[in-house]
Amino acid sequence: MLMNSKVIEKLAHTILYFGFVVGVVAVYMARASGHGQLLIVIILVAYYLIWGFSYHSARKDLSARVAAEYLVISLIALLAAFIIFAS
Repeated sequence: MLMNSKVIEKLAHTILYFGFVVGVVAVYMARASGHGQLLIVIILVAYYLIWGFSYHSARKDLSARVAAEYLVISLIALLAAFIIFAS
């Protein structure tokens, strides 16, 4: 039985949100180590990129513009994390 597209969309976004929740909990648990938190954020950014590219590739709407948006948001997140955690 094939799942309809709305169910697949909800599942994909649930996976994304679950990964972010796990990441937030991991950052909190590593609160004593700025470098550990930075590493976790780097992993979260990689997760976000992989999820975004996979999601849009599966939807067949991955374009250079969409990829650039994901890359720019990821770079901003990495820069912010570096400023905050690498002290």
